[in-house]
Amino acid sequence: MTLIDVPAPLVGLRKSVREVPALPALTNERYAHTHARYEAASDQRRRLRDWLVAELPPLLSDCDPVRVVGVGVGDGSVDAPLAGALASGGRRVRYTGVEPHPPSAAGFAARMNALDVPSLVPTVVIGGFADHDAGHPADLVHFVHSLYYVANLSSALDHGLRMLTPGGLLLAAVAPREPLCVLTEMLCPWEGRTPWFAEDVEADLRRRGLSVDVETIVGHLDLRDGLSDPLGRGEDVLDFLIGARSRALTTPARDRLLDYLRDVSLPGRPGVVPHPVDVMVARKS
Repeated sequence: MTLIDVPAPLVGLRKSVREVPALPALTNERYAHTHARYEAASDQRRRLRDWLVAELPPLLSDCDPVRVVGVGVGDGSVDAPLAGALASGGRRVRYTGVEPHPPSAAGFAARMNALDVPSLVPTVVIGGFADHDAGHPADLVHFVHSLYYVANLSSALDHGLRMLTPGGLLLAAVAPREPLCVLTEMLCPWEGRTPWFAEDVEADLRRRGLSVDVETIVGHLDLRDGLSDPLGRGEDVLDFLIGARSRALTTPARDRLLDYLRDVSLPGRPGVVPHPVDVMVARKS
């Protein structure tokens, strides 16, 4: 989006935000609740999961066992189908999920164990990725929607690359700034941290001389409740979108936010907006 293409509501929203204090951050409980509502309003996770299940097993066909480290795995809703696909045909899979939130880590463990695949050995690590030592070189290290939260992007990617065996894959699934994350970048109370999006991750990987394959998966996010009832049932989805309490926005700022979301809606479908994610795959040479 060039300067001349910036929608007027977004320009007005930027001005409104500069004039008010930072919005209240989401508590851990509020984050978990709104995340679930947000995912239910989007088909992106399903599309991403289907892509991973179809594309990754052939890229790792020479590995047996295949060792995977997933960073920020949440409740395992993406990882369990991938683990099952990797273990098809009896191939041995050693799958480690690193997750700092204990309830989510428990969900990951439950989903993995429910697969009941003898050749799959799952492990869950409750804690931060920076402190994790895999113990064995990994064939795949993936960050699925988890790099937004690291303090130092280059350090996180360095750590992931160090874990990989030569020829191993580093995968990052990260949203681009446009059209939605421009709102997150603007409104989320980052508390001095820098928000990382797909453009930052790809640039960091390419600066290392790595060859990076990029696939853009475009899902759709249904924000119609948020547009029609932003302080009611639609508030949860708006809160997760901006990473803060949308209720604290001034009325002019909220109106401009909703006008912007209408502007970026699909033609003829007001309130249904593109919800893309860039999947970057780099192979360690």
